[in-house]
Amino acid sequence: MKKILAAAIVALSLTAVAPAAKADTFVWKDVVNDYTMSFPDVWRIQTPDDAYTRLRIAGPLGEDHATCRMQVHHDGRLQIYPKYLLDKAVSLTLNRDFWETRVSEYNNARILDFYDPASLGGKGDATAVQIAFEQETGDGVSKMRGFMIGSVYGPNRYEITCAAKSEVYERWNGLFLSIIDSVELQSKYHPFPTGYYRGFLRDPKLVLPTDKPGTRDEKAGKPFFALRSPYHH
Repeated sequence: MKKILAAAIVALSLTAVAPAAKADTFVWKDVVNDYTMSFPDVWRIQTPDDAYTRLRIAGPLGEDHATCRMQVHHDGRLQIYPKYLLDKAVSLTLNRDFWETRVSEYNNARILDFYDPASLGGKGDATAVQIAFEQETGDGVSKMRGFMIGSVYGPNRYEITCAAKSEVYERWNGLFLSIIDSVELQSKYHPFPTGYYRGFLRDPKLVLPTDKPGTRDEKAGKPFFALRSPYHH
């Protein structure tokens, strides 16, 4: 205990005479599922907890059980929608009933709040929930709080879950939101609904002849196709 206290005093004395150091950030790039996600480099990458988990990280204070994970599910249901309708489609797809099913993987889980609309990074239309649940943490069953956000973008559904013990959740909430906001999805939609529209109406007028030599019966004054077509009398 004395050593810990002494180390704390030394740390305080150093911060008094030296500028605050900026925390380094680790950028995770998933080239298979087309996104990047950033988090403090003091967080530890952990093994995936299921087949859909692409990234799972834990905070430096083990006793707080602060974790975040990114899951990616192939979900092409909304690819038929243009980008300007995607927010409504996501709202109908990832509704409260959807989240009731998703949170059921946790023990005694309940939804505390539902957010619609939400945003995953700068591109992903999303919905989100704040949840409470219970989890075995090694020293008994702990009450937990978490934040889950989901977005359907391109062929995939992206879901991020961040959670910590209830009594320290507010300590981590700001960082959780920062990690979620760091997600960059690779662009899948054209910025303009009709693509790069060319103003073809401003092109020079093209004048075509009404007939060509050899295509008119000079005696009858009618085009050959009109005389020979079974649909003309």
